[in-house]
Amino acid sequence: MNLQVDIIVVGDSLSGHAVVNKLASANPIIKMVFISREFKSATTHDFLNVEYIKEEVVFTDYKNRLFGCYLSNGDRIYSTHLIIASGLKYKPLIINNKEVPDVYNNADDIPKFAKNQPAIVLGSQNSDVKFALAVAKKYKQIYFCTEKFNVDGITPANFKKLSEAKNIAVLPNTSITKIMTSDGKLAKVDLSNYSTATCSAIYAKTEACPETDFISDKIISKDEFGYLKTTNISQSLLVPKCFALGNCAGKSTKKMQEAMIEAILNDFNGR
Repeated sequence: MNLQVDIIVVGDSLSGHAVVNKLASANPIIKMVFISREFKSATTHDFLNVEYIKEEVVFTDYKNRLFGCYLSNGDRIYSTHLIIASGLKYKPLIINNKEVPDVYNNADDIPKFAKNQPAIVLGSQNSDVKFALAVAKKYKQIYFCTEKFNVDGITPANFKKLSEAKNIAVLPNTSITKIMTSDGKLAKVDLSNYSTATCSAIYAKTEACPETDFISDKIISKDEFGYLKTTNISQSLLVPKCFALGNCAGKSTKKMQEAMIEAILNDFNGR
């Protein structure tokens, strides 16, 4: 299938959803396609001029002033404007040369099979304490594991917050030494200095990088870390009528979003 629209938005991010909603409501004549591998953010279908496609973009090109997004199912979608609103991707957690399943970087992500099983949070910084407290709101019990007894990155005040939480067990000098799975899902873990624990999920802030692999370097410029290079406050890229939004550009503010929306709407004035 070949489809031509006015605007293609690629990537599921909160800022991406906000821009789609504002553009769709500001000018109902503009026809948009919103593409994401998986819609994790709040997705609404309130606008007839927006089509949501849950699919992976495998290639993006720019020819004859049209952007072409090729989907993994073989469909091709073209537009005069392109907004890249992808987020971050995280490196997998590796233990004993084996990738651990059911590892989450966001406290809002909870496996459907979690039921009443506890979760583990790995941390060593103050930000990890905030992360653990957020995860603890989703579970009856969590284990906060640090690999050292005295962690310089966590203040005594934050350790107190952890110890005072009724459903958080702080396990200092503890790491995961072995994982056990059932039907491909995390089932149990062996903890150093402790016994085997049932576990439905592990929460860890692994290293992150922008999710921009689907974009060719020959079309849109990136820096050495994969972030898209923007030219001004409207988040405009070097290619005309192409914009970046969210974590893929490294920086995104409300002011930048508003400037982008204004620039795009100006292109469609009078329609």
